Amino acid sequence: MGDVEVFAEFGDGALSAPWWDGFAVSQGTAFHASRFLLPWWRDRLAKNPESRLVTARVVDDEDIVGICAFEVDADLLSFAGGRDVVDYMGPIAIAGREKEVAAALGEWMFDGLPWSRAHLAGLVNDDAAAQAMIDEALRRAPSAVAGTYDQAPRIDEAPQGYLAGLNSKRRADVLRKRNRLIEAVGELELVASTPETVLDLLERLLAWKACASAATSGFVADYGGFLRAVLTELAAADTGHVVELRASGRPLASAIMLRHRDTAYIYNMSYDMSLTAESGLAPGVVLVSLLVERSLDSGLRFDFLKGAQDYKLRLGGVPVDLTAVAVER
Repeated sequence: MGDVEVFAEFGDGALSAPWWDGFAVSQGTAFHASRFLLPWWRDRLAKNPESRLVTARVVDDEDIVGICAFEVDADLLSFAGGRDVVDYMGPIAIAGREKEVAAALGEWMFDGLPWSRAHLAGLVNDDAAAQAMIDEALRRAPSAVAGTYDQAPRIDEAPQGYLAGLNSKRRADVLRKRNRLIEAVGELELVASTPETVLDLLERLLAWKACASAATSGFVADYGGFLRAVLTELAAADTGHVVELRASGRPLASAIMLRHRDTAYIYNMSYDMSLTAESGLAPGVVLVSLLVERSLDSGLRFDFLKGAQDYKLRLGGVPVDLTAVAVER
C-alpha cells in the first residue's frame, strides 16, 4: 500500500467522467452521484456565477480510494450540495481507508486551497468517512466548532414486517389513518411515474406545495427548476420517481422517491390540502406509511432524510445526527 495522493480540478468535468459515478454509485449516497450533483451545480452556478466547483479524488497508486466535491464561494469553502436541497455531503471512501482519505483531503484543503472560512455540513455521524473528516478538521484546526444541526430519521430493517415492528399505539394510529382515508375516498393505490410522466406528476406536487405555506411556496419558487432538472435525470436512470397516492384515479398525495443501492429515500412530499381542510384526513402520512412498508418489505432501508419531524418518528424513524464543522483561519 503506497502513499495516497489527491488529484483536484476546478469545474464539473470530473462529474461527467465514468470513474466518478463508478465510485459514487458503489460507495456513496444518492447525493454523491453525478445525476444529482450536476443539476445542483448548474442551478447553483446560474444563481451565483462567482462560485467555483472543485472535485477531488484520492488515489493510491492507480486505484481511487476516495472522492469529494467542494464549492468555493469567495472565501467560503463548503462541500458541494448546499444544505437547502442536498442532505448528505462530504467525502466517501473505500471501507477501511476512511482515515487516510480524510488526512489526504485535510492536507489538500488546508494547504492547497485559498479560503478563510469553511462550513462543512452534511456529515452523517454513523458514517466512517464523515466521522474521519470531522476528526481531521478538528485536528488541523483546534479552534474549529463541530455540532449537530439536524437529524435524519431512518428505518434500517423490519424483519417481522413494517407494521409488526411498530409499537401497538403507533401501529393502531397508522391503520386508523389508512382506514379513515379509504372510507372517505375509496380504495388506495400507489402509482409511480415513468420517464414520460415524471414532470406531470412533479408539477402537481409542486402546485400542492406552493399552496401549503409561504415557506414552501418560496421553496418552489427557488428550487422548482432544479427539481425538474434533477428528476428528469434520475427518471432516465430509473433512480428517481414521483409516487402518487390515488383513489379512483384521484391524486391525493405524492412524494419524490430516490433509490440508491440498498436505500429508498423520501426526498420531498406534498398532498391535496383540501382533504385535510374538509375532513381532517391525513393523506400525506398514509402515503409515507405505505412507501415505508413497501420499501422495507422489499429489503430496502428507508431514509426519511433530514428533519426529525414528529410524523417521521411516529412512523418508526430512528434519528441519526447530521454534523457541520465551522472553521475560520
